[in-house]
Amino acid sequence: MSPTAQLRSVLTEQGDRYAVAAIVVQEVPDGAGTAELTELASRLADEARRLLLADRPDSNVTAAVAISDSPTPLTLPAVPAGLDIDRHAHRVSVDGRPVELSYREFELLAFLAEHPGRVFGRRQLVGSVWDGADVGSRTVDVHVRRLRMKLGRYAGGIVTVRNVGYRYEPAHALEPVA
Repeated sequence: MSPTAQLRSVLTEQGDRYAVAAIVVQEVPDGAGTAELTELASRLADEARRLLLADRPDSNVTAAVAISDSPTPLTLPAVPAGLDIDRHAHRVSVDGRPVELSYREFELLAFLAEHPGRVFGRRQLVGSVWDGADVGSRTVDVHVRRLRMKLGRYAGGIVTVRNVGYRYEPAHALEPVA
């Protein structure tokens, strides 16, 4: 067994910063690897505290990591039939045909689809999808444009909210993009 972990900082609409951790474990025989998982969870909690304290040094930070032995499949809510976003395999298909997306294009689409109807500003998307990297102000716009081109008839699901940012509306997925 070799679990892998990912820790990511996420910025909320209210400007609060949270650390989100994911631990991925391949099939584990009963009882095997418990100590390794506990150690990994402890390290993730410590790293989450460090990440959050770097942003707000005088704050009181609590970090918790939970481990479950029952894997639940990740399903993206409200994605229209014909558009398949597979987070685990990191693949997207439109009407059964695979769509080649860059890493960030995939992450942007998956992030928006995981939060249907919610508007995200460019700064929030950079914080969540680009891990807060120092990118140009038009980076999100360029990625959305490329993503829409690649999604074809499902491009309308990514809605521009003028002077605010973007949201994913599955009901608009088959509508033409203005």
